[in-house]
Amino acid sequence: MVLLKIEDLKVHFPIRGGFFRTVVDYVRAVDGITFELSEGETYGLVGESGSGKSTTGKAVVKLNDVTSGRILFEGQDLSKLSFGQMKPYRKDIQMIFQDPYSSLNPKKRVVDIIAEPLRNYERLSVGEEKKIIQNYLDKVGLSPDSMYKYPHEFSGGQRQRIGIARALTLKPKLIIADEPVSALDVSVQAQVLNFLQDLQKEFKITYLFIGHDLSVIRHMCDRMGVMYRGRLVEEGTSDEIYENPQHIYTKRLIAAIPDLNPESREKKTHLRKRVENEYKQYRSKYFDDKGRAYDLKLISDTHRVALP
Repeated sequence: MVLLKIEDLKVHFPIRGGFFRTVVDYVRAVDGITFELSEGETYGLVGESGSGKSTTGKAVVKLNDVTSGRILFEGQDLSKLSFGQMKPYRKDIQMIFQDPYSSLNPKKRVVDIIAEPLRNYERLSVGEEKKIIQNYLDKVGLSPDSMYKYPHEFSGGQRQRIGIARALTLKPKLIIADEPVSALDVSVQAQVLNFLQDLQKEFKITYLFIGHDLSVIRHMCDRMGVMYRGRLVEEGTSDEIYENPQHIYTKRLIAAIPDLNPESREKKTHLRKRVENEYKQYRSKYFDDKGRAYDLKLISDTHRVALP
C-alpha cells in the first residue's frame, strides 16, 4: 500500500530586489519531482548540498510552503491543508533533524523534550508520562536517569538518539530522517543506522531517508532517487543505481566516493577521469540548454532516468 506520494512537487523561494523589494526571480529549490513510498519501505533521496532534498522533506511536514504539486499521505493532499487542519497528520509524520546540537532546546531537560509531542496530543498523568519516556529512552539505549539531564551533557550520538526518541513517542507511520548521521563520527554513524533499522522492524516504520552519502543510502534504503538542482535525475533500487548508474550526475557521485583500498585506488582514479570526460563531451545528452534535467523515463520496471 502506498503511504506517501509526491506528485510534481515544486517549492520556489522568491528573490527580491530594488527599493520596493519586488520579486525579480525565484530559487527553484524543488522543481517538479514525483515519487512514492510504500508502507514499511525506506526510500532515499541523495544529492549534493543545495539539490533540494532537505527542502522536499520539510515540505512534507509543512516547514516549507509548497508552490505547486501534491503531497498525498494516505490519499489526503497535505499541501492543501491549513496549519490547524494539519494537526491530526503531524502525529503520523515525524522528523529527525540533521544537527543534534541545534535541534534540541538547550534550556529544556530531556524529559520535557521527549514529552512535548505527547503533551500536544494526549493528557497523561505525571506517572504515565514518565513511564512512557523511560520506555523510549530504554529503546534508544539511554539510561532512565538521562531524562533529568540537559542536551549539553550528552555526546552527539546520544543527542541524536534523544531526537529519535522524541520522534517515536507518537508512534508515527512515517519518519523523515534528514541526514541524521552526517554530523556524527563514523563509528557512531554505524550504531545509529543499525538502530534505525531495528526500530523499523519493531514499529513497522516507513522512512524517507535524506542524505548525500551514497554508501549510507545504499545500506539503509530499498529504493532511492538522485536529485540535482531540484530535479530527480535517476530513480531505482539502491543496488540497481549503485551497480548500474545511467545518468552522468549519478556516475559522478559514485566516482567521487573515496576508495581506501590501495589496490583498487588506481582503478577508481581512471573511473573518475572517464566519467569527467563523458560529462564534458555528452553533457547535452543529460541536461537542456538551461542546465535543467529532463523528465524521468522508464528504462526498466524499477529504473527511471532523466533523458531527452
